[in-house]
Amino acid sequence: MRKLKPRSHGMSLVELLIAVAISSTLIAGALFSYAEYRRVYSVSETLARVQEQARFAMGTIEPDVELAGYLGFSNNPDSVRLIQGAAPGVVLATAATLRQRPLPPLPANPVPAPTLGASAHECGVNFAVDVATPVQGSNNVFLLGPAANAGCDPYGAGAALGSDTLTLRRASAVAVGPEAGRLQMFASRYTSRTAQRLFADGVAPGALDGDNRVQNFMVRAYYISRDSVERPGLPALRVKALSRAGGAPAFIDNEIMPGVEDLQVQFGIDSGDYDNDGAVDTAADQNGDGVPESDGRATRYVNPDFPGLDRLQVVAVRIWLRVRSEQLEPGFVDNRAYRYADVDYTPVGAERAFRRVLLTRTISLRNARTL
Repeated sequence: MRKLKPRSHGMSLVELLIAVAISSTLIAGALFSYAEYRRVYSVSETLARVQEQARFAMGTIEPDVELAGYLGFSNNPDSVRLIQGAAPGVVLATAATLRQRPLPPLPANPVPAPTLGASAHECGVNFAVDVATPVQGSNNVFLLGPAANAGCDPYGAGAALGSDTLTLRRASAVAVGPEAGRLQMFASRYTSRTAQRLFADGVAPGALDGDNRVQNFMVRAYYISRDSVERPGLPALRVKALSRAGGAPAFIDNEIMPGVEDLQVQFGIDSGDYDNDGAVDTAADQNGDGVPESDGRATRYVNPDFPGLDRLQVVAVRIWLRVRSEQLEPGFVDNRAYRYADVDYTPVGAERAFRRVLLTRTISLRNARTL
Protein backbone atom coordinates (compact mmCIF):
# COMPACT_ATOMS: atom_id res chain seq x y z
CA MET A 1 0.00 0.00 0.00
CA ARG A 2 1.13 3.49 -0.85
CA LYS A 3 1.84 5.86 2.00
CA LEU A 4 -0.18 9.13 1.75
CA LYS A 5 1.89 12.31 2.25
CA PRO A 6 0.42 14.95 4.55
CA ARG A 7 -1.00 17.96 2.75
CA SER A 8 0.83 21.35 3.23
CA HIS A 9 -1.51 24.12 4.38
CA GLY A 10 -1.03 27.88 3.53
CA MET A 11 -3.05 31.11 3.58
CA SER A 12 -6.03 31.30 1.42
CA LEU A 13 -6.55 34.25 -0.90
CA VAL A 14 -9.22 35.67 1.40
CA GLU A 15 -6.91 35.48 4.39
CA LEU A 16 -4.13 37.16 2.43
CA LEU A 17 -6.41 40.01 1.37
CA ILE A 18 -7.54 40.53 4.94
CA ALA A 19 -3.92 40.65 6.16
CA VAL A 20 -3.01 43.14 3.47
CA ALA A 21 -5.99 45.31 4.35
CA ILE A 22 -5.10 45.33 8.06
CA SER A 23 -1.44 46.09 7.33
CA SER A 24 -2.40 48.89 4.95
CA THR A 25 -4.68 50.42 7.59
CA LEU A 26 -1.94 50.32 10.20
CA ILE A 27 0.61 51.82 7.82
CA ALA A 28 -1.83 54.53 6.73
CA GLY A 29 -2.54 55.37 10.35
CA ALA A 30 1.15 55.57 11.14
CA LEU A 31 1.80 57.79 8.14
CA PHE A 32 -1.12 60.04 9.06
CA SER A 33 0.10 60.32 12.65
CA TYR A 34 3.61 61.12 11.44
CA ALA A 35 2.34 63.75 9.02
CA GLU A 36 0.16 65.31 11.73
CA TYR A 37 3.08 65.29 14.14
CA ARG A 38 5.25 67.01 11.55
CA ARG A 39 2.54 69.59 10.91
CA VAL A 40 2.06 70.35 14.62
CA TYR A 41 5.83 70.48 15.11
CA SER A 42 6.22 72.86 12.16
CA VAL A 43 3.45 75.15 13.44
CA SER A 44 4.95 75.14 16.94
CA GLU A 45 8.39 75.94 15.53
CA THR A 46 6.99 78.79 13.43
CA LEU A 47 5.10 80.30 16.35
CA ALA A 48 8.10 79.93 18.65
CA ARG A 49 10.35 81.65 16.12
CA VAL A 50 7.91 84.52 15.57
CA GLN A 51 7.53 84.99 19.34
CA GLU A 52 11.30 84.91 19.76
CA GLN A 53 11.71 87.55 17.05
CA ALA A 54 9.11 89.76 18.71
CA ARG A 55 10.76 89.44 22.14
CA PHE A 56 14.21 90.15 20.70
CA ALA A 57 12.97 93.26 18.87
CA MET A 58 11.18 94.55 21.96
CA GLY A 59 14.20 93.74 24.13
CA THR A 60 16.37 95.85 21.83
CA ILE A 61 14.11 98.90 22.07
CA GLU A 62 13.27 98.66 25.78
CA PRO A 63 16.66 99.71 27.26
CA ASP A 64 16.76 102.78 25.03
CA VAL A 65 13.30 103.80 26.22
CA GLU A 66 14.15 103.25 29.87
CA LEU A 67 17.32 105.36 29.61
CA ALA A 68 15.93 108.08 27.32
CA GLY A 69 16.91 111.43 28.78
CA TYR A 70 19.88 110.01 30.70
CA LEU A 71 22.69 112.58 30.53
CA GLY A 72 25.41 111.05 32.64
CA PHE A 73 25.02 112.40 36.16
CA SER A 74 21.89 114.36 35.27
CA ASN A 75 18.54 114.17 33.52
CA ASN A 76 18.27 117.94 33.15
CA PRO A 77 18.99 119.05 29.56
CA ASP A 78 18.92 122.77 30.42
CA SER A 79 22.55 122.64 31.54
CA VAL A 80 23.87 121.07 28.33
CA ARG A 81 26.21 123.12 26.15
CA LEU A 82 27.84 122.23 22.83
CA ILE A 83 31.50 123.19 23.14
CA GLN A 84 34.79 122.98 21.27
CA GLY A 85 38.38 122.94 22.48
CA ALA A 86 40.20 122.27 25.74
CA ALA A 87 38.86 123.26 29.16
CA PRO A 88 36.77 125.20 29.72
CA GLY A 89 35.95 125.08 26.01
CA VAL A 90 34.27 127.55 23.71
CA VAL A 91 30.47 127.40 24.00
CA LEU A 92 28.93 127.00 20.54
CA ALA A 93 25.26 126.42 21.44
CA THR A 94 22.91 125.87 24.36
CA ALA A 95 20.20 123.26 24.86
CA ALA A 96 17.59 125.85 23.82
CA THR A 97 19.32 126.59 20.50
CA LEU A 98 19.96 122.88 19.84
CA ARG A 99 16.24 122.17 19.56
CA GLN A 100 14.74 121.09 16.24
CA ARG A 101 11.77 123.34 17.00
CA PRO A 102 13.04 126.26 19.11
CA LEU A 103 10.64 127.62 21.70
CA PRO A 104 9.77 131.33 21.80
CA PRO A 105 11.33 133.86 22.04
CA LEU A 106 13.86 132.12 19.75
CA PRO A 107 13.18 132.18 15.98
CA ALA A 108 11.02 129.33 14.71
CA ASN A 109 13.67 128.08 12.26
CA PRO A 110 16.52 126.24 14.01
CA VAL A 111 20.14 127.19 13.50
CA PRO A 112 22.29 124.14 12.67
CA ALA A 113 24.69 123.26 15.46
CA PRO A 114 28.14 124.31 14.20
CA THR A 115 31.21 122.11 13.59
CA LEU A 116 29.22 118.84 13.36
CA GLY A 117 28.97 118.58 9.58
CA ALA A 118 26.03 117.91 7.27
CA SER A 119 25.72 114.22 8.16
CA ALA A 120 24.59 115.06 11.69
CA HIS A 121 21.68 117.03 10.22
CA GLU A 122 20.59 114.63 7.45
CA CYS A 123 17.46 113.56 9.36
CA GLY A 124 16.60 117.18 10.16
CA VAL A 125 18.38 120.24 11.46
CA ASN A 126 19.72 119.47 14.96
CA PHE A 127 18.11 116.02 14.92
CA ALA A 128 21.33 114.60 16.38
CA VAL A 129 21.70 117.11 19.21
CA ASP A 130 18.18 117.90 20.44
CA VAL A 131 18.94 116.94 24.04
CA ALA A 132 15.73 118.63 25.22
CA THR A 133 13.65 116.03 23.35
CA PRO A 134 14.63 112.60 24.72
CA VAL A 135 11.59 110.92 23.11
CA GLN A 136 10.25 111.69 19.65
CA GLY A 137 8.11 109.92 17.07
CA SER A 138 5.91 110.18 14.01
CA ASN A 139 2.44 108.74 13.59
CA ASN A 140 1.75 106.35 10.67
CA VAL A 141 4.42 107.96 8.50
CA PHE A 142 8.21 107.89 8.13
CA LEU A 143 9.19 111.35 9.35
CA LEU A 144 12.15 111.37 11.71
CA GLY A 145 12.71 115.11 11.82
CA PRO A 146 11.71 118.31 10.05
CA ALA A 147 13.48 118.99 6.76
CA ALA A 148 15.22 115.62 6.49
CA ASN A 149 17.26 115.10 3.32
CA ALA A 150 17.80 112.09 1.05
CA GLY A 151 20.56 110.76 3.33
CA CYS A 152 17.86 109.94 5.87
CA ASP A 153 15.71 107.92 3.45
CA PRO A 154 14.58 104.47 4.66
CA TYR A 155 16.29 101.29 3.50
CA GLY A 156 15.31 99.44 0.34
CA ALA A 157 11.94 100.18 -1.22
CA GLY A 158 11.09 102.55 1.63
CA ALA A 159 9.28 102.54 4.93
CA ALA A 160 6.28 100.31 5.62
CA LEU A 161 3.05 102.20 5.04
CA GLY A 162 1.14 103.17 8.16
CA SER A 163 3.94 102.42 10.61
CA ASP A 164 5.21 104.78 13.33
CA THR A 165 8.77 105.83 14.11
CA LEU A 166 10.37 106.15 17.54
CA THR A 167 13.48 108.23 18.27
CA LEU A 168 15.30 108.08 21.61
CA ARG A 169 18.21 110.22 22.86
CA ARG A 170 20.51 109.53 25.78
CA ALA A 171 24.09 109.15 26.93
CA SER A 172 25.69 105.71 26.88
CA ALA A 173 25.62 103.75 30.12
CA VAL A 174 29.39 103.21 30.19
CA ALA A 175 32.30 105.63 30.19
CA VAL A 176 34.50 105.75 27.08
CA GLY A 177 37.57 107.59 25.92
CA PRO A 178 37.41 110.80 23.87
CA GLU A 179 37.11 110.08 20.13
CA ALA A 180 37.35 112.74 17.46
CA GLY A 181 34.42 112.77 15.06
CA ARG A 182 31.97 111.16 17.51
CA LEU A 183 29.41 113.19 19.43
CA GLN A 184 30.16 112.70 23.13
CA MET A 185 29.12 114.08 26.49
CA PHE A 186 31.40 115.20 29.30
CA ALA A 187 29.51 114.45 32.50
CA SER A 188 30.53 115.92 35.83
CA ARG A 189 29.13 114.64 39.11
CA TYR A 190 29.67 117.86 41.08
CA THR A 191 28.35 120.23 38.42
CA SER A 192 25.64 117.95 37.02
CA ARG A 193 22.99 120.66 37.07
CA THR A 194 25.12 123.38 35.55
CA ALA A 195 27.80 121.85 33.34
CA GLN A 196 27.05 118.94 31.02
CA ARG A 197 29.03 119.34 27.81
CA LEU A 198 28.62 117.96 24.27
CA PHE A 199 31.70 117.85 22.05
CA ALA A 200 32.81 116.13 18.85
CA ASP A 201 36.46 117.15 18.46
CA GLY A 202 37.86 114.46 20.75
CA VAL A 203 39.05 117.00 23.34
CA ALA A 204 37.47 116.42 26.76
CA PRO A 205 36.88 119.73 28.58
CA GLY A 206 38.30 118.50 31.87
CA ALA A 207 40.23 115.81 33.68
CA LEU A 208 38.74 112.30 33.58
CA ASP A 209 38.31 110.53 36.91
CA GLY A 210 35.56 108.91 38.95
CA ASP A 211 33.62 112.17 39.11
CA ASN A 212 34.21 113.32 35.54
CA ARG A 213 33.77 111.02 32.57
CA VAL A 214 33.08 110.88 28.85
CA GLN A 215 30.07 109.03 27.45
CA ASN A 216 28.92 108.64 23.86
CA PHE A 217 25.77 110.57 23.02
CA MET A 218 23.29 108.15 21.48
CA VAL A 219 20.44 108.89 19.07
CA ARG A 220 18.50 105.85 17.84
CA ALA A 221 15.55 106.18 15.45
CA TYR A 222 13.51 102.97 14.99
CA TYR A 223 11.31 102.37 11.94
CA ILE A 224 9.89 99.58 9.75
CA SER A 225 11.27 99.09 6.24
CA ARG A 226 9.40 97.24 3.49
CA ASP A 227 12.46 95.11 2.73
CA SER A 228 14.92 93.20 4.86
CA VAL A 229 18.52 92.48 3.92
CA GLU A 230 18.58 90.12 0.91
CA ARG A 231 14.82 89.52 1.29
CA PRO A 232 12.84 92.08 -0.72
CA GLY A 233 9.21 92.11 0.35
CA LEU A 234 9.92 90.89 3.89
CA PRO A 235 9.50 93.86 6.28
CA ALA A 236 12.05 94.48 9.00
CA LEU A 237 12.65 96.57 12.10
CA ARG A 238 15.60 98.90 11.44
CA VAL A 239 17.37 101.67 13.34
CA LYS A 240 19.21 104.78 12.28
CA ALA A 241 21.85 105.17 14.98
CA LEU A 242 24.20 108.11 15.53
CA SER A 243 27.77 106.98 14.95
CA ARG A 244 30.69 108.44 13.03
CA ALA A 245 31.74 108.32 9.38
CA GLY A 246 34.38 110.28 7.51
CA GLY A 247 35.66 111.80 10.75
CA ALA A 248 32.33 113.39 11.69
CA PRO A 249 29.09 112.42 13.47
CA ALA A 250 26.79 110.54 11.08
CA PHE A 251 23.81 108.19 11.08
CA ILE A 252 24.27 104.51 10.23
CA ASP A 253 21.23 102.42 9.17
CA ASN A 254 21.16 98.83 10.50
CA GLU A 255 18.66 95.98 10.51
CA ILE A 256 17.53 94.66 13.88
CA MET A 257 15.01 91.95 13.05
CA PRO A 258 13.32 90.77 9.83
CA GLY A 259 9.64 89.90 9.94
CA VAL A 260 8.55 92.90 12.02
CA GLU A 261 5.80 94.43 9.88
CA ASP A 262 4.46 97.18 12.13
CA LEU A 263 5.64 99.45 14.94
CA GLN A 264 3.15 101.60 16.81
CA VAL A 265 3.90 103.88 19.75
CA GLN A 266 2.00 106.09 22.13
CA PHE A 267 3.49 108.44 24.70
CA GLY A 268 2.35 108.59 28.29
CA ILE A 269 2.36 112.25 29.31
CA ASP A 270 1.93 114.15 32.51
CA SER A 271 0.47 117.46 31.41
CA GLY A 272 1.19 119.20 34.72
CA ASP A 273 -2.39 120.53 34.72
CA TYR A 274 -3.45 119.04 38.03
CA ASP A 275 -6.19 121.61 38.70
CA ASN A 276 -7.77 121.10 35.25
CA ASP A 277 -7.67 124.77 34.25
CA GLY A 278 -6.12 124.04 30.86
CA ALA A 279 -2.64 125.32 31.75
CA VAL A 280 0.48 123.87 33.30
CA ASP A 281 0.44 124.47 37.05
CA THR A 282 3.11 126.86 38.33
CA ALA A 283 4.26 124.32 40.89
CA ALA A 284 4.82 121.79 38.11
CA ASP A 285 6.93 124.13 35.95
CA GLN A 286 9.83 125.10 38.15
CA ASN A 287 12.07 126.58 35.44
CA GLY A 288 9.32 128.42 33.58
CA ASP A 289 9.94 126.79 30.20
CA GLY A 290 6.36 125.52 29.85
CA VAL A 291 7.45 121.89 30.24
CA PRO A 292 6.26 120.40 33.54
CA GLU A 293 8.67 118.60 35.83
CA SER A 294 6.08 115.97 36.73
CA ASP A 295 5.72 113.40 39.46
CA GLY A 296 6.36 110.65 36.92
CA ARG A 297 2.79 109.44 36.43
CA ALA A 298 1.24 109.17 32.97
CA THR A 299 -2.14 110.90 33.06
CA ARG A 300 -2.97 109.94 29.47
CA TYR A 301 -1.49 108.28 26.36
CA VAL A 302 -1.31 110.16 23.07
CA ASN A 303 -0.06 109.51 19.54
CA PRO A 304 3.31 110.94 18.47
CA ASP A 305 1.63 113.70 16.44
CA PHE A 306 -0.30 115.02 19.45
CA PRO A 307 -0.38 118.85 19.24
CA GLY A 308 2.10 120.55 21.56
CA LEU A 309 3.78 117.30 22.54
CA ASP A 310 7.21 119.01 22.45
CA ARG A 311 6.06 121.14 25.41
CA LEU A 312 4.76 118.22 27.47
CA GLN A 313 6.56 115.78 29.70
CA VAL A 314 6.74 112.20 28.39
CA VAL A 315 7.08 109.77 31.29
CA ALA A 316 6.27 106.45 29.56
CA VAL A 317 6.15 104.86 26.12
CA ARG A 318 3.68 102.21 25.03
CA ILE A 319 4.92 100.05 22.14
CA TRP A 320 3.22 97.55 19.84
CA LEU A 321 5.17 95.23 17.51
CA ARG A 322 3.36 93.09 14.93
CA VAL A 323 5.60 90.29 13.69
CA ARG A 324 4.85 87.74 10.97
CA SER A 325 6.51 84.51 9.91
CA GLU A 326 9.06 84.64 7.12
CA GLN A 327 7.39 81.84 5.14
CA LEU A 328 3.71 81.42 4.30
CA GLU A 329 1.96 78.31 5.61
CA PRO A 330 -0.14 76.37 3.06
CA GLY A 331 -3.62 75.73 4.35
CA PHE A 332 -3.41 78.33 7.12
CA VAL A 333 -5.73 81.33 7.04
CA ASP A 334 -5.20 84.28 9.39
CA ASN A 335 -8.61 85.94 9.55
CA ARG A 336 -8.09 87.79 12.82
CA ALA A 337 -8.66 91.53 13.12
CA TYR A 338 -5.71 93.24 14.82
CA ARG A 339 -6.89 96.37 16.66
CA TYR A 340 -4.30 98.33 18.65
CA ALA A 341 -3.14 101.92 19.04
CA ASP A 342 -4.89 103.63 16.08
CA VAL A 343 -4.54 100.55 13.84
CA ASP A 344 -7.32 98.28 12.56
CA TYR A 345 -5.65 95.62 10.43
CA THR A 346 -7.14 92.47 8.89
CA PRO A 347 -4.92 90.43 6.54
CA VAL A 348 -6.16 90.03 2.97
CA GLY A 349 -5.05 87.94 0.00
CA ALA A 350 -1.71 86.19 0.32
CA GLU A 351 -1.04 87.97 3.64
CA ARG A 352 -3.56 85.65 5.29
CA ALA A 353 -1.19 82.70 4.92
CA PHE A 354 1.36 84.04 7.44
CA ARG A 355 1.42 83.37 11.18
CA ARG A 356 1.50 86.53 13.32
CA VAL A 357 2.20 87.67 16.86
CA LEU A 358 1.25 91.04 18.37
CA LEU A 359 3.45 92.05 21.32
CA THR A 360 2.81 95.13 23.47
CA ARG A 361 4.68 96.66 26.38
CA THR A 362 4.46 99.85 28.43
CA ILE A 363 7.86 101.18 29.53
CA SER A 364 8.47 103.92 32.07
CA LEU A 365 11.26 106.45 31.51
CA ARG A 366 13.67 106.27 34.41
CA ASN A 367 15.01 109.73 33.65
CA ALA A 368 11.82 111.73 33.25
CA ARG A 369 12.20 115.14 34.87
CA THR A 370 10.29 114.83 38.13
CA LEU A 371 9.61 117.25 40.99
